[in-house]
Amino acid sequence: MTNPERDRRKALRAVLRERFPRDRGQLLPALHHLQHEFGHLPDWAMEVVGWHLGIPVSEVYGAATSYSELRVQEPGERVVRVCTGLACWLSGGGDILEAMQAELGVHAGETAPDGGVTLEETPCGFLCGVAPALELNGRWTGRVTPDSARALVQGTAGT
Repeated sequence: MTNPERDRRKALRAVLRERFPRDRGQLLPALHHLQHEFGHLPDWAMEVVGWHLGIPVSEVYGAATSYSELRVQEPGERVVRVCTGLACWLSGGGDILEAMQAELGVHAGETAPDGGVTLEETPCGFLCGVAPALELNGRWTGRVTPDSARALVQGTAGT
């Protein structure tokens, strides 16, 4: 292990000791902390969390992959997330997803080869009252159409 990697692990262990008691119930808060710090959950950081909380890394990974708001792969510079929950799906969420796949040239769960954009789908964005919904870089927009979704990702919405 190189010195920068060892230093990075040591710094994370110090933060975990300070903020998160060694209790299994701290797993999700610790994973959310990693997501906030790194924008995703790096493998090495999940290993450190598992060590700190006394939880096998396989369980940490299982929890990380069970929640759609957590990502285990580094996202692109821009993240487009389409809600495909029941309300959104019935209101055209599938059409939004298809439009974004065509517009961005990637499928849901993929990052463009140049790292510019990641397309994700989520089973619920909790915006059922304004379905269908799309998130662009952490900001949700409701009542989107395929055309308005394209305008949002192209940066021309409202102009």
